[in-house]
Amino acid sequence: MRLFQLIVIGVIAAALLGACGQPAAQPEPSATPATPGGTTDTSPGPASGGAYPGPTVAASSAYPGPGGEPATPTIDTSPLVVPQPASDQVGVVTGTLYRVDEAGQREPLRGATLFLGTIIKAADGTEAMAQMDRATSPKALTNGLGQFAFVDVPPERYGLMLDTIQGTLLLNDPATGGDFVVEVAGGQTIELGELAYPLPALP
Repeated sequence: MRLFQLIVIGVIAAALLGACGQPAAQPEPSATPATPGGTTDTSPGPASGGAYPGPTVAASSAYPGPGGEPATPTIDTSPLVVPQPASDQVGVVTGTLYRVDEAGQREPLRGATLFLGTIIKAADGTEAMAQMDRATSPKALTNGLGQFAFVDVPPERYGLMLDTIQGTLLLNDPATGGDFVVEVAGGQTIELGELAYPLPALP
């Protein structure tokens, strides 16, 4: 009986000695993303309250911060240099667009979008309306002086159209108030001159 007790005590002692001889378990390293160049990312982790601060963007004229006003696009105020037609198969249409305010004062209509809409004829052959497509119709933008130029326009009869938030306006002849048809010929530059209309101010 005593011999059995000695054997049990020996087995327990051997087990204890074996456990003490094992190296202590090391915690596994956490995965930390590396930034470009091999440096370690030291971005702060979640805050103690459980909220994680999002990225902050410094306010600038190109990218305003929260609550900032959007950047105003720059409009070129230098005089427009009208290009020559690229070939005798296309023409150029140019002019200057003005807005007449309530007091009768003229000011250049800056940053306006213009289109040349194709004239559509009625069944009896009379010119009834102008049709434009924002994707394919000749398009021009006015500069800071209200000047514009349609470049390399196919020969055709067109109506001059102003694109606004309220819709597209077919402009008439400012001198007579009648129909305003622009006839483009290949290899030629059509000068429409100064066009003034009682238009709403653009945003």
